[in-house]
Amino acid sequence: MKAMHRFVVGAAVAGIALVAGTAAQAACSTVSVKGEALTKEIAQEVTKMNLEFAVMAKGAKAAGKAAVKCAAPGPLLLTSCTGKQRACS
Repeated sequence: MKAMHRFVVGAAVAGIALVAGTAAQAACSTVSVKGEALTKEIAQEVTKMNLEFAVMAKGAKAAGKAAVKCAAPGPLLLTSCTGKQRACS
């Protein structure tokens, strides 16, 4: 009987932890921005700065590493980069 009581209490604690973890994950979202400049290096830095500003404007904190991808120069010879990062409030 005592073992059954411990099992029920353990299952209840695990259920509460699962619900709390789900609520914390629901407060996160992905922020996506663009940045353009004459060179790839500058475009990457502009994109990273835009990510920081977008996360701050949302009132959240960055979670994880930012992913930045750059495309070949367009018709105006500007390199365009896209950045994505997870942000949690």
